[in-house]
Amino acid sequence: MKEVEKITRELLLQDFEIALSTQKEQLLSDLGSALIYLLLNDLEKLWNILYKIDVNEKKVKALFDLSEAKLIAPSLALLIYERMEQKAITRIQYRDKG
Repeated sequence: MKEVEKITRELLLQDFEIALSTQKEQLLSDLGSALIYLLLNDLEKLWNILYKIDVNEKKVKALFDLSEAKLIAPSLALLIYERMEQKAITRIQYRDKG
């Protein structure tokens, strides 16, 4: 597993209760399931997490136009994963420069 993937997974575990899978597809699936739960049961918590991890607001709002949790969750999971991956890359870059 690449270091970027490892750090990305660690970052995801800070905000979501999901299994730590070594396969990106399984991780996205588990994240999608967690998101469906939050979309249906705790939308305020989800918005707080999205704000905290700084997911692109315009992209998130565009997804919410889909209106169904099962339709939103997979795309939202990918947005979250990509944002965490960006953070992991940045951490590695600054660590290596320091």
